[in-house]
Amino acid sequence: SEVPLPSGGGPALTPVPPPMPPPEAPAPFSAAELMHIGNSLTTLGAKHPARFMDVFQEQLALAIPRLTQEECEMVEPTFAFSQLMHDPLRRAFLERCAKVEAGEAMPDAGGSAAPDIAQYQREAEQRRRRQKRFRNIYLIEASVRKETFSFFSSLPQEVRTYLDRLHTAAEKLPHEGTSTLASQVADVLDQLGVECQLSRTAGPLSLHVVAKATNPRAEVAEVVYECSDAQAFYAVRAEDKGVAPLPTSQTKFRQKLLSRLGVQLTHINGYEWMQMSEAQRVNYMVKLQSLQ
Repeated sequence: SEVPLPSGGGPALTPVPPPMPPPEAPAPFSAAELMHIGNSLTTLGAKHPARFMDVFQEQLALAIPRLTQEECEMVEPTFAFSQLMHDPLRRAFLERCAKVEAGEAMPDAGGSAAPDIAQYQREAEQRRRRQKRFRNIYLIEASVRKETFSFFSSLPQEVRTYLDRLHTAAEKLPHEGTSTLASQVADVLDQLGVECQLSRTAGPLSLHVVAKATNPRAEVAEVVYECSDAQAFYAVRAEDKGVAPLPTSQTKFRQKLLSRLGVQLTHINGYEWMQMSEAQRVNYMVKLQSLQ
């Protein structure tokens, strides 16, 4: 239709609405790629120039509202609580997790008598991918609650309700499995006649070895052994041979969260354990048990 001009003259064109924004924000990286970059940088414990931080956080702010359930679960806790994700971004991230229900129980394989082969394969592949990262969101929830409770209290009610559901579901998470080092420690304890368990958990975290305390003057009934194998440490350069390796950011996060959960750890480092003979390992465990 035509709209007359107030001052006379020819007809005016109907105003044209602004164009719709593109479905994806212009960015050099996809949302999944940004999550991988953030995970890698925090794994390395890297220090970032101010300009890089500004650009990365700008891109993260664009990506978070578009994250899928699987992409939310990709975010490792070390990234979620790093300087790369400040409080406003962390809040937006948790709101997105609640919206897409990140951490929701993975569906079982279909029980149909005649399943669609292609669909079955796609679902199986998705389950395998999610299985690797599924626990991340539970670790983030536990840390939000234990480390930054004031931040937790300030979240919208629907987000806190979502996090409460995760907190309850964390008790039913399966144990992540036993490492070779933990099995070797348990074998030595078994030789000593000490009862121990390899399937205990604390919140969303799997404990390595939980042994019965044998010292009659012990203040605790159980000893929780944290068995840190090679994957728990950064690699040592060849020229630094003989220097004790440093724990990774994931290892430090895990042990800090366990401490917050009230778990007192007794540490066994794999690089020391591997240098011991069988007899030395037995004597070492006798000493650790007597010190508790």
